[in-house]
Amino acid sequence: MTTALIFLNGYYDTRHLNFYQQEIGFALKEGYPLICADDGIRIFDELNQKEGETLIPDILIGDLDSIEERTTEAKRTVEKWIGQTDKDYTDGQLAVKYALDTYNSQHIILYGGLPRPERYETDHFLGNLKLMRFGHYHAKSKHFDYEAEMRDPRQTIHYVLSELRFIRKNNGLQRVSLIADEPNVAVENSQNLRWDLTSLHIHPDITNALRNEFVEGAESAEIQLTENSAPVYVIHNWYD
Repeated sequence: MTTALIFLNGYYDTRHLNFYQQEIGFALKEGYPLICADDGIRIFDELNQKEGETLIPDILIGDLDSIEERTTEAKRTVEKWIGQTDKDYTDGQLAVKYALDTYNSQHIILYGGLPRPERYETDHFLGNLKLMRFGHYHAKSKHFDYEAEMRDPRQTIHYVLSELRFIRKNNGLQRVSLIADEPNVAVENSQNLRWDLTSLHIHPDITNALRNEFVEGAESAEIQLTENSAPVYVIHNWYD
């Protein structure tokens, strides 16, 4: 399955630069494309300046209206800049669409999707969350399989179409929440969750699947949706 990493113009937890360093390093080893949407390029600057790296994204997409005035090494040396100033899509949508159209990426991993607390960017976060759904419906038109997730140092948000197996990240609390944005989400069964989700219907207006947890001692948990279920967001976060 072809994977693409997309770096959005949102929150990066720079207390955990090693997380981003490892994610980018693994992608480079595997030959996965690194795509930045506008000022998502700043995480490369953070790593290059503080960690002494020379990490450069493959593609920079957007009109660059959010990039800080300082000229960055990553911006100067990026392999390709795709600038669009008069557009019907957001920079994030352009990045997802580019990954699907250019690389036929079946697996999209988003970074920097959370809101920056000091800027009250809740609207950006909700829009970024929908990028996973946007990619799904664009991939359907291309008739290939699709997976998407939004990764942060202590949380991953999965866009689940059929089933998901997720792994314990550390010895602390592993919290799991399911959120629907379509009315016909139905769980076939679940394993290793404190509150069993088998046969549960999840409605967008009813928060009846929040704050579940791994069973104590379980190294993984699983969720399977019914055959005709709509997709669901599964939020997995963990604590030390």
